[in-house]
Amino acid sequence: MKELIMVGATTQNNTLVNGQSMMFQLIVDKLEEKGISTKVVDFGKSIDPDFHKKRVSGKFNFTKLIDNFLLIFQFIWVMMTTSKLTLVYINTAQSKVGFLRDYIFIRVAYLFGKKVIAHQFGANYSKFYSSQSQKVQEMIKNTFRKVECIIVEGDFTKQQFSFLPNYHNKVISIPNGLPEKIDMAAMIPKQIKKEEPVKLFYLSNLIEGKGYWDVLEAINILVNEYNHNVTAVFAGRILEDGEDEMFKSATEAKKSFFNFIKTNRLEGKVTYTEGLYGYEKARQFSENHFFLLPSYYINEGQPVSVLEALAYGCVPIVTKYRLIPTMVNPDNGFFVEPKSPVQIADAVRNMINDSDEYHKKSREAISFYKKNFTADKYVEKLVNLFLEHATSNRMK
Repeated sequence: MKELIMVGATTQNNTLVNGQSMMFQLIVDKLEEKGISTKVVDFGKSIDPDFHKKRVSGKFNFTKLIDNFLLIFQFIWVMMTTSKLTLVYINTAQSKVGFLRDYIFIRVAYLFGKKVIAHQFGANYSKFYSSQSQKVQEMIKNTFRKVECIIVEGDFTKQQFSFLPNYHNKVISIPNGLPEKIDMAAMIPKQIKKEEPVKLFYLSNLIEGKGYWDVLEAINILVNEYNHNVTAVFAGRILEDGEDEMFKSATEAKKSFFNFIKTNRLEGKVTYTEGLYGYEKARQFSENHFFLLPSYYINEGQPVSVLEALAYGCVPIVTKYRLIPTMVNPDNGFFVEPKSPVQIADAVRNMINDSDEYHKKSREAISFYKKNFTADKYVEKLVNLFLEHATSNRMK
């Protein structure tokens, strides 16, 4: 295999930086290092430079529709200018507009005689499928029949494709790896020291289902009820989501977020930044004691940010949701119920009162990451899969 067509969102120019785009960029970079040429169709770009700041997950957007039409023309051109034996790797979507894009990409690739490997991040495809009309469901099934295989993030998420008659054989589980280079020799377990503040870190888009408001309320409990010396950093865009219940818009959510901080006198305790990348993100993982993601987000799968936390020994406090339990366990972190800020606060308080136990969890987090989730192990599995299908006969 000398060439591969890659369809997904890169992190170039910060057009769309999230776990999925980081994983896609990792694969592109590693393939180039291995001497495998790639042609990238990047759907992280948009005709509107600010689209990803204004988007509403789960809702139709005309700008995205135009973006997808432009991508289709680019994809067809790539099909026409590459060899017949080229393999196509595509990150598929779990939305109506996203599926229509995937439908065209997969069928065009099939018509050009190219094999397709689909990669589905997240774990909501079964709900998306069941919410469609019978006609669209048939379109989905017929489309995925034309791919060689479907990659998902874990065995649990294979079930989301159970509507396919042969999904046990067609769906392959490859857990994510950490898409960044880290000097693991420099990673040492963290400690909680009485004379220093305990530091909390939330890194994700601030979407209601990700649990950021529960984290904020937990900080208020820790500071104003338990009287602990705690600081927190929130990093991510405050976005509107179709599943939101608390606020009508991202503007309202942002206003309420900062009003809560002011009303509860948390100005010196809580820091907010819209995004963290590269060195600054690594510094936060290095300096903070706990990583918090009490998610119940409908499109959640295997959050890459949790892998980052483990690698740095930043003890995660998370929900037992989707594929999160494949990364976190009682030895390296904590599980809390969704929408339970008191449980979050109590987990932190317990570790403040038991610094030795905290140190053990931090050490186990680093160890568990090294054994299971390095980037090299992840890419090796993908490359082997690509090579296998590049040389095999087309699946029927």
